[in-house]
Amino acid sequence: MKNKDYIHRVPLFNDLSNEGKEYLKSLLHHKTFNKGDLIFSPNSQDELIIVVLGQLKVYKLNKDGKEHIIRIIGAGDYGGENYLFDLENTSVYGIALTKTEVYFLYKADFHKLLKIDHQVRQNLLNLNAKKSVELERQAQLLLFYRVDTKLVAYLEDLYNDTYNEEENPITLPMSLKDLASYLGTSAESLSRCFKDFETKGWIERHHRKIIIKPAFGEEFK
Repeated sequence: MKNKDYIHRVPLFNDLSNEGKEYLKSLLHHKTFNKGDLIFSPNSQDELIIVVLGQLKVYKLNKDGKEHIIRIIGAGDYGGENYLFDLENTSVYGIALTKTEVYFLYKADFHKLLKIDHQVRQNLLNLNAKKSVELERQAQLLLFYRVDTKLVAYLEDLYNDTYNEEENPITLPMSLKDLASYLGTSAESLSRCFKDFETKGWIERHHRKIIIKPAFGEEFK
């Protein structure tokens, strides 16, 4: 997908002036990655990464080398914005979860765009505020001691964020292993919780598809 008109549907850029839209097209660099490919690391140059197809996971390596997932970035979303403003990436990586197409916008070019259209800066501030809320919620989930409590809270958030009458079941945005990393637990513990929830009649699970039942989480209410 090399059609640069797609970029105007990305929330970060959809309020650009016509002049800004045309200028943005001239600055973008397209690249395709296969599943498992490293998209960015502490060794990458400072750049904004806009996903137009697929998914990538953003994670940090702890001191013991253990992976901790920060977030999943899907089509229309972006990452790397902090490094456009002189912050240094010392431990954050991005890896393609599927075949993934991205546009790169290098730091120097991003600042050129800001001179053409200031709306990008405002959009970035608004969207980053939403990201901060997501990170705060993840931090709250990590504070829960019990794995089942973490999972109930996570599924409730996912249900509230994505559910509508025409879209049931909800879909886990990541693999069991990655979700375990996101919640600060092990895949084995998380798998046991899912099976326990199914036994209790709280959910139906079909791989990443989850149907939330009326009795969901009743012992936590």
